[in-house]
Amino acid sequence: MTNSANILERDRRFKAVREAMVDEGLVGLIIAGHGSNFGRGYIRYFADVHIWEDISLIFIPLDGDPVHVHVTYSLPSMPDTLWIPDFRQWPEPEKELVKAIRDKGVTNGNLGIAGFKKRFAMGVYEALKEGMHGIKFVNADRLVDRIRALKSDFEIQKLRSLWQMSQGAMERFVEVVGPGVTQREAAAEAAKVIRAAGSFTDLTLIQEGAFKGLPKDVPLRCDDWINFHLEVCGESGHWSEINVVCAFKGPDKFEQKLMEAEYSALKETRSAAKPGISLKELNETFLKVITDNGWELGEPAWHYSFHGQGMDAIEWPYFTPMPEGSEDTILEEGMVFSYHPHRDTIPAVRRPPKIFDGLVITKTGAETLTTDWDFLWRIKK
Repeated sequence: MTNSANILERDRRFKAVREAMVDEGLVGLIIAGHGSNFGRGYIRYFADVHIWEDISLIFIPLDGDPVHVHVTYSLPSMPDTLWIPDFRQWPEPEKELVKAIRDKGVTNGNLGIAGFKKRFAMGVYEALKEGMHGIKFVNADRLVDRIRALKSDFEIQKLRSLWQMSQGAMERFVEVVGPGVTQREAAAEAAKVIRAAGSFTDLTLIQEGAFKGLPKDVPLRCDDWINFHLEVCGESGHWSEINVVCAFKGPDKFEQKLMEAEYSALKETRSAAKPGISLKELNETFLKVITDNGWELGEPAWHYSFHGQGMDAIEWPYFTPMPEGSEDTILEEGMVFSYHPHRDTIPAVRRPPKIFDGLVITKTGAETLTTDWDFLWRIKK
């Protein structure tokens, strides 16, 4: 894997966002990001800069050159060729950004803010309002989210490469799991694969028995099952989300029945995923397969059945069966989703299947991001 995003890719993104700014009547756009797994993507998308911590701000005028202002101490990586040549480091970047916007003569009109809802600190917002009295600030989250949701050929190639690497890390975990191996030792073997590929951020979770969390320095019992979950940020800033179950006891009849039903549901849902279908309809497809296989559904829980994935671990759009937090949408060519729908069943199953996948929406349907991946339990002797 290499970080090979280039100026042509940058220009494609800037062209798209400026066309959207014209449609929305904006004189400019502020892009806000911060160093978290759900907050870096806005900045990485427009500047190809990885944030380690704190805040980063970009101003894109409707006409003219953009400006990028970054907290002085929070920058771990930059592109070989700056995507935004006017790059400034400042301890309070919001104050420098106000100066830069004024210097460009933007003092009146509607100014969009992308990252308004979850990435824009109150202090930053107050500084902008104080320094720019003639400006009306507009929530531009959805404007940028829609652009980011439609991946370029470059992005899809990067996601495919990342998922292939993530599968290799998972397979290494499966290889080393055994009695006497600690949680951390097994996870570290997967991490070697990740780090060697130039990835720098991950979420690593182990579940064994009643424990679920970050790996501990305790031996694996290897007497029941081990669920291993990995979310990885690759060198290009894109994310993957993958899961594997190592079982030391084969599934009982209910676990086997549900595993077969959910595996069938995966294939049926992938077949149904095509432009013009909504995420809600995909979820209904999944549930219909489960009920057609003889299961009664328990109460829904707050959980994303599908969510967008790209330069943030979770990005718009996202669907949950619960009323709060769902932002259903119609699928379009170029969208990419993390797939992990599930529903508690009656009777309850102690060890659920834990099937995860990634889906690329193409002109004719959905393609998986996994390659020859075994979604079923790995039975260990």
